[in-house]
Amino acid sequence: FHDLSFLHHPDFFSVRQKLWHWLQDYARAAGRAAHLIAVSEFTKSDIVNFLKIPAEKISVIYSGLGDDLRPLPADDPALADFTKKHSLNFPFILHLGTIEPRKNIPALIRAFNILKTKPANRDLRLVLAGAPGWLYQNTLREATTSPAGDHIIFFGSVAPKERLFLYNKCIAFAYPSFFEGFGFPPLEAQKCGAPVIASDRTSIPEILGNSALFVNPWRPDELAEKLSFLLENKSERANLRELGLANAAKFSWDAAARQTLNLLEKYAGK
Repeated sequence: FHDLSFLHHPDFFSVRQKLWHWLQDYARAAGRAAHLIAVSEFTKSDIVNFLKIPAEKISVIYSGLGDDLRPLPADDPALADFTKKHSLNFPFILHLGTIEPRKNIPALIRAFNILKTKPANRDLRLVLAGAPGWLYQNTLREATTSPAGDHIIFFGSVAPKERLFLYNKCIAFAYPSFFEGFGFPPLEAQKCGAPVIASDRTSIPEILGNSALFVNPWRPDELAEKLSFLLENKSERANLRELGLANAAKFSWDAAARQTLNLLEKYAGK
């Protein structure tokens, strides 16, 4: 189980998505299984509370990160080529993920509007990278009506190699998501050395620990305040970079595979 967001926030899903979840017969499947794997303690608690599965029937196995993600030197030729190709030769805040209601991107745009009122942020941009999702037009409308709309960039779908460059190039990574069962993008950003500001809800604090700045996702003004602090403090960005690298190193696919194999062997045939 990755998450039960569809039970918490059915309004975040289209009718088709809600039908898909219903067709999975998730409650019955959970009850029949010999054992369950949850990707976070938060998701485990949701399974216990919503599906009434005993806690001892659930193991938490954290997901891992790919070895393709890493910090790049500032003079990396491929990074320079990427920057030139996409005209990204300016400081920017990055968000990466499907553009859909759950990601709370309109709040990030409102925070960016506040940042842009400061002369020091004249050259700052906001890059929204990711494929359009359900109700994408709402986020697009928020951006096009923004007084800083000319400095908001919709990058579009991101190829695996492009993730590496975007995370390395951004001055900060912002992730004010309402709900995550695990939350890959903030960890991916950390593995590339980007300082992270993220929501203080659901699994995100569990996964990021003390390695990020946290904000109330319902408070764009708080997000703007934390982003401003980070942009103005090079030493804090360096501190979060080191904390983030150490945190991301804890999440390994090798470890996840070994733990999963141990469970499969333990419960095989039951």
